[in-house]
Amino acid sequence: MAKVNVSLPDDLLEQVDSLAEELDRSRSGLVQEATAHYIAHLQEKRAAQERRESILQAMADAREIAKVAHPGMDVTEIIRRDRDNDYKPWSIDE
Repeated sequence: MAKVNVSLPDDLLEQVDSLAEELDRSRSGLVQEATAHYIAHLQEKRAAQERRESILQAMADAREIAKVAHPGMDVTEIIRRDRDNDYKPWSIDE
């Protein structure tokens, strides 16, 4: 296991030590756990942002399809073809 030196403000270090003692953990163990939780939290936020961006792109794509769709056109079929073609550019005439 690697060792690192980290600088913390005195008041934060006091809080870490106090909580570590309260939880019957070592300072190092508490910092490891806190770091792991923080990294997991950031990864979840990034994944959520990527999902939001993907949804927004899908909505924009649907709006583009709607611009060229005419009454009675099977837009669902166009979307399926697009999906099945691995999202390559499509044409209504296909």
